[in-house]
Amino acid sequence: MNKLVIYTLLVSLVQLVFSSLKAQDFKPLVEIAWQNNSLLKSKNFQLESAAYSLKEAKAMFGPDIKFGSQYTLAQGGRSIDFPVGDLLNPVYNTLNLITQTNSFPQISNVHEKFLPNNFYDARFRISQPVFYPDLAINQKLKSETIKLKDLEIKAFKRQISRDVMSAWFQMDLADNANDIYLAAETLLGEAKRTTQSLIRNGVALPSALSRIETQLADILAHQIEAKTNVRNAAMYLRFILGVDENVGLPEMTDIPDLPTIPPDPAMEREEIKQIKQSMALQNLSLEKDNAYFKPRIGAQLDVGSQDFDFGLQPYALIGLNVEFNIYDSNRHKYRKDAVKADIMASNAQMNHVSNQMTLLVNTSKANLISALKQADTYYSRINDTKKIYEEVLKKYKEGIVGYLELLDAQTQVTQTELQHLVARNNAWLRWVEYIYATATFHIE
Repeated sequence: MNKLVIYTLLVSLVQLVFSSLKAQDFKPLVEIAWQNNSLLKSKNFQLESAAYSLKEAKAMFGPDIKFGSQYTLAQGGRSIDFPVGDLLNPVYNTLNLITQTNSFPQISNVHEKFLPNNFYDARFRISQPVFYPDLAINQKLKSETIKLKDLEIKAFKRQISRDVMSAWFQMDLADNANDIYLAAETLLGEAKRTTQSLIRNGVALPSALSRIETQLADILAHQIEAKTNVRNAAMYLRFILGVDENVGLPEMTDIPDLPTIPPDPAMEREEIKQIKQSMALQNLSLEKDNAYFKPRIGAQLDVGSQDFDFGLQPYALIGLNVEFNIYDSNRHKYRKDAVKADIMASNAQMNHVSNQMTLLVNTSKANLISALKQADTYYSRINDTKKIYEEVLKKYKEGIVGYLELLDAQTQVTQTELQHLVARNNAWLRWVEYIYATATFHIE
């Protein structure tokens, strides 16, 4: 007995999971919307821009090479006189006398201008950051920004998936409503033929036929409205998908009559993840201000040539730059206090949103359970109204009941089927909201 119970439970569980998987297989439709949504494309371009910004931040650790040149022409200005001839010529004369040679020539005094005339300086300058805390923090900021952009895209994709599924079920509602009115037309057509036969046999009055034809005209009017609703629902679905009328849509043939209640997943909504990611960015901003007093060290190498009259005098110059922040009127302290306040605000917001999401999950699940129970009540009612109609139709053919009873039975069948259709559609829409609230639909 226990084995039989276990086997039955396992079979039921497998059927439940299999049905649920089929019911959630909206991926082909959703992917079409993801591919064609213009706003989603814009967000993808923003993500691509953030990725390039990260590459730029990484490249800032590498060397920077520049070429610069300067050429000056000058006339006038300050100058300096240096009596080098007056100082050295007497010494040179004495040396020439002693050595009996002219090895020490006479030199002139120097008159040098401060402004260089016909002078050039051309160089390659190589700059290399050695210790820059801001660069490392900036790279982390860019990396975390990419994660935030990715979460924004996933959150928007989830909204699109909800809109696509809701639009599809609205179209399914309109299409099934049209089928119900077509079935009602068939029933009334049968009633009309039966009434015509009864009139020919003298059993029914012509007024009965007029009443049935009036009811049939009313059904035809509802059919026109239903067909319009089908076209409008299809246009809205195509609008959500971003496709033209001449593009075919994937068929959803394996959708069960009613959804099942998926288990509560241990998924976290993208909205909460976005707040956490924003807090990570705020902590990096705080880290940046904490590094205010750390030194910035960089190395610099100049390789080039400089000379007058375009001569060639190569040179190399290496330098080390060290910079310390000492005082900024406490601006960095106030920035830190502001960021700390922002972090506390984000934490409070995350708690509020988390509670809000929990409430949304609970209410959406309760609404789904209620909608499923309401839809289940219509199965027996539909069977009962159909049986009643068949019995009334049989008696009507025998002339036992009048046409009013027949029309009332037919109206009950149509109304019950329409009410069941609305309840069924409401259950699926509640399922869509539950899938959205619990982040069940897989987002790539």
